[in-house]
Amino acid sequence: MFSMDTQTPYVFKVKFPSDLDYVSPVRKFVAETLAVNKFSPKFAYRSEVIVDEICHNAIIHGSRTVDATVEIECKVFSDRFEFQVNDQGGKRDDIERLKHAMKKSDARLADASQEKESRGLGLEIVRLLSEEIKMEVGEDNMTTVRVVRKREDA
Repeated sequence: MFSMDTQTPYVFKVKFPSDLDYVSPVRKFVAETLAVNKFSPKFAYRSEVIVDEICHNAIIHGSRTVDATVEIECKVFSDRFEFQVNDQGGKRDDIERLKHAMKKSDARLADASQEKESRGLGLEIVRLLSEEIKMEVGEDNMTTVRVVRKREDA
């Protein structure tokens, strides 16, 4: 075990094939790392749910080739957990659908009385459990989703 402060994080990266079979072990690894770093079981579980959703979306919508990969970079601070998921870029339609889902999620949070649809609820859950979520689309539609969660038991 090591000592952390709010400025010096424990950082790790995992790069894996764009295959749904890899998501479960990756999310479990993230949850176990948070548990070892004295985050609550509730925080670790909720983070695991978020990692699962973001990685799942990266594989389904951000993988155009058979040899595509997904990369997750995690930073564990004493007071928060930050991570970003990078995929190799989806088709233009997939990127537009993701942007639309992000906007709908924002609108739903602003108007909680709005009727719920089953599509896009994963991102809404991620938003509800996170302090911050940002999406960037770079060159060749490469997508990065960045999530920040603050420690709940501080």
